[in-house]
Amino acid sequence: MLQIEEASEKIKALEDKVITALNEAGLNSEIKYDESDKINIVFAGQYSAGKSSILKMLTGIDDIGIGAGITTQQTHTYEWNGLFVTDTPGIHTELRPDHDEIAYEEISAADMLVYVITYNLFDSFNGEHFRKLAIEKDKAGEMILVINKMNDTAKGNCPEQQDIIMGSTGLKDVIAPYSPEDLNLCFLDAKSYLESIDESDKEIADELYDRSGYEKFVETLNRFVREKGLTSKLTTKPFILSDLLEKHIKDLEPKSSDDTVDALKEHLMQQRGIVVEKRNSLKDELKGVFATKASYIKDLGTEAANIVVEGCTETEIKDSLNDYEKQIKQISQECEEEVSDTLKIGFGEIDNDFTTLENSEFSQNIKKNIGAKFNDLPENVKQVINNISGFAKSAGAQIANNSYKAGVAGGLKLSNFSGGNIHQIVLKVGNKIGLKFKPWQAIKLSRGISVAGQVVGIAGAALGVIMQIKADSDDEKARESLKECRMNIRSMFNDSANSLIDNGTKIIEEYVTSPLDKQIKEIDNQIQLIRETEENRSELCKKLELLKCDCQNLIHDIHAL
Repeated sequence: MLQIEEASEKIKALEDKVITALNEAGLNSEIKYDESDKINIVFAGQYSAGKSSILKMLTGIDDIGIGAGITTQQTHTYEWNGLFVTDTPGIHTELRPDHDEIAYEEISAADMLVYVITYNLFDSFNGEHFRKLAIEKDKAGEMILVINKMNDTAKGNCPEQQDIIMGSTGLKDVIAPYSPEDLNLCFLDAKSYLESIDESDKEIADELYDRSGYEKFVETLNRFVREKGLTSKLTTKPFILSDLLEKHIKDLEPKSSDDTVDALKEHLMQQRGIVVEKRNSLKDELKGVFATKASYIKDLGTEAANIVVEGCTETEIKDSLNDYEKQIKQISQECEEEVSDTLKIGFGEIDNDFTTLENSEFSQNIKKNIGAKFNDLPENVKQVINNISGFAKSAGAQIANNSYKAGVAGGLKLSNFSGGNIHQIVLKVGNKIGLKFKPWQAIKLSRGISVAGQVVGIAGAALGVIMQIKADSDDEKARESLKECRMNIRSMFNDSANSLIDNGTKIIEEYVTSPLDKQIKEIDNQIQLIRETEENRSELCKKLELLKCDCQNLIHDIHAL
């Protein structure tokens, strides 16, 4: 099963439960959510290649039209378990040239582009369109190239037939300078899959299913999602739902009979606010760093492409490319330094904010009151204090001892919470930076060849064209080839820039989103323990608390993807 589909389905079900609960209670259920945060999967490619069939195979949506001819005359977007899937008209047809612009518009907004052709591969029309998308419009890094209708080939959808197609010049010439691996190539026979669903004979159904290549296709999609860090988009709505529930819970929950308990809960709420605010600002700052550095690399690509002109020499090209490689490495080093500094400063600010709160008169009074009345506090509150202070559970036997109460009053650090204090997280992040984060590695192509090394190969081909121009009777054709080589060079740099952004998404998830979300959840656990001591809480309040817990657990599960 597609992992983002499964997660989105759970998010949609949880959203429905939250809205229903709030509406039944007469509470505001308005969710402010930017639809652009939804993952958008766009299907494009040549007409009659089976785009609609593949979409129907993947989603199970019944009202997708399939059949011979140009079935999809206009763009159709379907909401599928919280995801958007878009079926575009077949491109580059002499019958409907207007289809191209319709498709381009949708493709520009794609998080994942599934480009579909048949085993007959590219003709001049769709080959030109593919290259325009992959290279001119810089979509190669967001693409999964699907070869469909494999059951109509001589050998069917088998490894031997797949190897024949991957080795064919009809594929290699069009997708150059990319390899099939770069474009996440997979082989399908969607018709076989759809027939397997309706087949009553299990043995035949299983054979059709295996022949379809469905499992390999889904495996490719899941790998793409992981590599691109697309799951980070999925946590947006659960956080919005959690925050909405928290607002209503705070309004509904009764005041405790003990001011100290209420103050302790408020202290935890202030800690939560510090972490949430810094998580959001750090994510925005780091996205800005990666986007800026990626833009610099793309600018270098434009410069590098312009060195390949009529009359240049091999030495000039290679010297220039070596210089560009040094510049990319410099950009990479600057990126690492800026990201490291941003993380250390950001976590340091959390540490400072916690310390300021810890030393405030408000916190000092809480600790003083806890020390004076520890024995009389509810058991859940004692457990929270135990977690915050870091005392071992076995120390509970000393509760009646005055020295223990004094220790609580004097040594209790409210800036600590279950799972360790924020200062330790700062140190951990600082130690990890530089050991695992190497942007220069991130901006190498998937085959392990450096950008400049790849460009040298392209430029070498360009050089042959340059040398040929004088002798070639068709100068216009030679110059077109030269233009193509420049386009390929620019594409390599754009690829590097995009892979840097992809790596940035994963860095943000690893160093910011995941660890801070974990801390938010642990603070929420302490708050919930205190809330459970309030015996006069309404059933509605308890219901919303359970839904909020469901939101937190779902966020944790999505991070685990």
